Amino acid sequence: MSKLSCRCGYVMVSRTMGESFLYEVVPQKIIIEILNNWDEKGSNFTSDDFFDCYNKFRRDVYKCPSCRRVIIEDEPGSNKFSFYINEP
Repeated sequence: MSKLSCRCGYVMVSRTMGESFLYEVVPQKIIIEILNNWDEKGSNFTSDDFFDCYNKFRRDVYKCPSCRRVIIEDEPGSNKFSFYINEP
């Protein structure tokens, strides 16, 4: 279980990884690399192949249900976050 506090004070607790405030960001070039790898390997492409590449580059993203800030992990696996708020 992980917790992240938003600057507004709302605490997001991840219990199931299915919470509606959780997202992931992966660079588009990595998605293309994964798809090309899948195309080359065909039926030999496994879920392990997918997640080995995907997990190296994914960054955790949270969207605060209270203030709508978007909170993005700075580097994959760094557990350091930058906070962004929509400007009116």
